[in-house]
Amino acid sequence: MKKIASTKVLFGFFNTIFFACGFVKVVCGFLLLCDTRRILLSRLLAMPEDGLEEPPFYYVALGLLVAGVTVCTVAAIGVWATYIPGYIILTFYFLVVLALLVAECAAGVLAAVWPRCYGVQAARGGAVGALQSYYAVPDFEHFTAALDLAQTELECCGMTSARNYDMSLWQLRRLGPRGLSVPPSCCVQSAPRSHLSPAPADPARCQELAPNATYRHVPGCQTKLEDWYQEQYFIFMISLFVVAVFKLAILLSTVFSCIRLRKSRQEMNSFMIKGFGCKNENIYERNMSLHDEPITAKYIQPNNFYSPRVRNPRIFHTKPNEMV
Repeated sequence: MKKIASTKVLFGFFNTIFFACGFVKVVCGFLLLCDTRRILLSRLLAMPEDGLEEPPFYYVALGLLVAGVTVCTVAAIGVWATYIPGYIILTFYFLVVLALLVAECAAGVLAAVWPRCYGVQAARGGAVGALQSYYAVPDFEHFTAALDLAQTELECCGMTSARNYDMSLWQLRRLGPRGLSVPPSCCVQSAPRSHLSPAPADPARCQELAPNATYRHVPGCQTKLEDWYQEQYFIFMISLFVVAVFKLAILLSTVFSCIRLRKSRQEMNSFMIKGFGCKNENIYERNMSLHDEPITAKYIQPNNFYSPRVRNPRIFHTKPNEMV
């Protein structure tokens, strides 16, 4: 019983950690969903022609919420399975945790093999063309807001430089105010900064052909976007690795618990069988094993078995003194 109790305590401890991981996932997904700037900036991870209705981080936040709720539910099933005498629920719990572990490993492999889905290659390939084709174009307002946010927060201008705007539709079609060589989000702003309604510190000096770092952001956004993407990618991979390690520990603890429970129940059954075996032992066979002759070979008559007895006068009134 002590072994079973200790096994249940160990399994419950791992399930508590597993539940905590699910709760942390839910919290991270909710915080990411509330981080509108990060989600908007992730709009640059995918090109507008990819057809995503929402930024990629929006789907990542929903995925974290769903995964966190799933992990919490599975952890609750694991706690319930600890106190179930059979192995059906425990086997189901083991298979679900294994499926979650395989899914997260597949996500990590996908991130390593095809990093474009996490934005690592988005800034390298097609970023300049996307800027020249979609910036300030109607029906692509989200891409425009994302690029303005990147230029404001990362303090950059264009993808490689401000010259990217020279051949853009924003410049060729005069989609912006006249006399602008770069969007106002490229200018150094006075606090507080805003990407929706930028207020340059010196609008005239910012729009000069010769860039001045005091009034305009000179470096391009491509390198800074790549650094930002790599940071998000690193955080994502570390989180996947930590959760995968915890799930692997859960799987090992499940197998260990099944083995210990099986051994403990076998020991209890053998102990009970031995106990009942001693009580149900045939006394005649035991006596025959101790003596060579059969049990009917000797018969000893008890003493005074047929001794005379007087009837009780209180019970037998008619013949009180008759000998039996």
